[in-house]
Amino acid sequence: MSSARDPSRLGAVAQIFRFEYMAAAAPGVFISFFLCAGSFDELLAVPVAEGLVVVMCLIFAGLGINAIADREVDSKYATHKNQIPGAIDILGQRNAWMLVSALILVGTLLTIHICFQLGSLVPLALIACLAFFGYGYSLRPLHFKVRGVWWHAIAMMLGTVIAPFGLMAHIFLGEIPLSMWTFIVGFGLVQYGWEFCNQSLDYLEDVEEGLRTPAVRLGIRGATRASLVVALTGMVVEAAAAHWMLLERGLVTSGADRFVVWTAMVAAIILGCSIPLFGVVKMYALARCHPPDVAVPLMPRYCAFARWQASSILGVVVATGLLFWLADRWT
Repeated sequence: MSSARDPSRLGAVAQIFRFEYMAAAAPGVFISFFLCAGSFDELLAVPVAEGLVVVMCLIFAGLGINAIADREVDSKYATHKNQIPGAIDILGQRNAWMLVSALILVGTLLTIHICFQLGSLVPLALIACLAFFGYGYSLRPLHFKVRGVWWHAIAMMLGTVIAPFGLMAHIFLGEIPLSMWTFIVGFGLVQYGWEFCNQSLDYLEDVEEGLRTPAVRLGIRGATRASLVVALTGMVVEAAAAHWMLLERGLVTSGADRFVVWTAMVAAIILGCSIPLFGVVKMYALARCHPPDVAVPLMPRYCAFARWQASSILGVVVATGLLFWLADRWT
């Protein structure tokens, strides 16, 4: 009897904490390493390993909080989100909160240990920022998810991209160059761009529930257009910052060779984003040609959000990996 129950509980944990995002999160941890590290040996340093665990624990805790906080409205969605409340019932809401609390506790204790090793309180400040914006996205009274497009964007980018990256970069470098911050802001804009389309899938249910998400505020045509504009803007920022970093680091003295390296980095970013961009364009076309009650039910066939994230993140991993490898080869 227990053997039949255990797999369902494991499956429930996977749904609540959105393990489908592991394909994006796992390679994503190498972005900060490739941008900041000087050699592969640095990946084995204790603060670095602890930092990676901290980031994973706190981000997955945020996904769990979102699942629990949105339990009632998720049950009314037509997308796969309607399975999450059932997963919470299988695991038990109390047990779900206990797992979230354990992830936060582990992340906090490891961060304190990192602070002692580095002699700095900056890591603690960064995870406080991550928690405030990342968890405040879902939890009242903050509930940044419905407080307008700007608060939504700030919470998503600080809680899931900038604060986690800042933590890892601080562990590696102590001080973070402006060119690197610019690259990460561009990366964050790309990832946030996909979110407009992801929220468009819930447009009909969110309107019915009175949730003022960015997709509801902008309408599905405006939201899918914003998805395209924000993601393309982020890609341009990434490309400009990549060139800036090449110049700043003096990796390649020849202008022709530098152009080859930069072109390869940009090509990797574009290739990684090609899959989500195709879906965004299809969703925008639906939004332009049909009213929401017709367009929205057709959109899930084009929006594989976890795959979008994995593809676009993998492109950046390859681009930053080229920067790391070519720096060692050509300097």
